[in-house]
Amino acid sequence: MGLGNIVLIRIADWISGRHTPEAGEVTLDRRRVYILPTAPGLAFGVVTLILLVGSINYMLQLGYLLTFLVASMAVVGMHHTHSNLAQIVLRAASVEAVYAGDVATFQITVTNPTLVDRFALRFSFASPAEPFRWFGRTVRDTERPVVTAELPARGLRTVSVPLPAPLRGRLPAPRMTIETRYPFGLWRAWSYLTPALIATVYPAPEPDAPPLPVSGTGVGETVGVISSGDDFAGVRPYQAGDPHKMIAWKLAARSDELSVKQFESAGGGELMLDYDELPDVLGIEGKLSRLTRWVLDAEASHTRYGVKLPDAMIFIAGGTDHREHCLTALAVCQG
Repeated sequence: MGLGNIVLIRIADWISGRHTPEAGEVTLDRRRVYILPTAPGLAFGVVTLILLVGSINYMLQLGYLLTFLVASMAVVGMHHTHSNLAQIVLRAASVEAVYAGDVATFQITVTNPTLVDRFALRFSFASPAEPFRWFGRTVRDTERPVVTAELPARGLRTVSVPLPAPLRGRLPAPRMTIETRYPFGLWRAWSYLTPALIATVYPAPEPDAPPLPVSGTGVGETVGVISSGDDFAGVRPYQAGDPHKMIAWKLAARSDELSVKQFESAGGGELMLDYDELPDVLGIEGKLSRLTRWVLDAEASHTRYGVKLPDAMIFIAGGTDHREHCLTALAVCQG
């Protein structure tokens, strides 16, 4: 991020006074929309000034005509660029949990209450000027993706704005930049929104984790279906976090969907996954990564399980809600 952009963000902060997440509908009124010439716009202005000086120097009537014609085009373009962004209504919608290393997608609902179509609206999260710290670790962000959308008159559209999620934990939505350079690219109109959304980033599952540990609390033994074993039991749809080595590639070549191979394995009916029983050589992140993999495997094998962490205790249960509860505890674990 250049020094100029940092200065503009600081000025916009000072003008708007909005530093906290904004919930509910936010209207980009004319006080929230800023506009400045782009680099091509500045070059266009310099050329126009040269035309004006040349016309004055040589008393060229046609030169005056051309100069004021192109200058009027720039002024009209400025009005259209500003109007293309003003008065749209934004609302933070939702965000789904992801695994560390994936991309979180924040859903923003955009409404156009006017009778004029809006074109080339660009949405992106502003990159921080300095590296930020997360769970005591320093993260240097890269250039963030930009999403372009068009909005019909009296229309509504949901825009999915991606944000890299490099580390586990809670990922609050940073400030979002909404901008447009329509129609000529000579002007850049932009505004800011800080969505009141927080994504949960689970630890990345260990790709080559060992099989689930033998249950010491099992009430009877059951035969489960897991992603590793000796007896092939079929396939299931691919889920985020599944190891690539378990994908049925031959089947994927004949289908548009990915499937994961499953195997039969006898195991206990209940299982407690204990953080403290894992080898210390793994470190905090390694332990949480392995527990994440085991939670997914236990859920896939229909084994009732619980998780014991240094700062949390989740009792044995099962089901999708229980899995999300365990993964969330792993995401925010302080180790």
